Amino acid sequence: MLGRAAVKFLKKILLVDHEPKVTALVRRALESTGKYFVKVEPDSRLALHAAPWFLPDLILLDAAQTSEGEDVNRQFKADPALQNTPFLFLSGNVATEKKVLTGGFISGYSFLATAASLDDFIRYVDELLNPPPVAAAPPTRRRSTR
Repeated sequence: MLGRAAVKFLKKILLVDHEPKVTALVRRALESTGKYFVKVEPDSRLALHAAPWFLPDLILLDAAQTSEGEDVNRQFKADPALQNTPFLFLSGNVATEKKVLTGGFISGYSFLATAASLDDFIRYVDELLNPPPVAAAPPTRRRSTR
């Protein structure tokens, strides 16, 4: 009889960016961890159609599309299956290909964009998609009533 092996599913990331160099860099970096499967859509309209069946754990959107980014974010949030999906902006407009720009919205809250190395970016995605377990409170001891 075969032993039971734990099946580990990859987290799904929807990457919406029209720049092939950026998508290749980000996709390769994330998929090389063995934790993520990245689906690339070059246009936000295509992403809006793909997301409901793909059901990503994270949505990354090209910061160059930020003029429509808030509208796209609202449309994703309007879908009950996607409303709690984290949503981040990316930019390939940085000095080297070793850096990515992160920022945007997480669960509807904006945060400051900062340049990050790919290692830092991957670490951030890891923390976002795999939060540490919440420590359970230690059990309380009952006093005996003798």
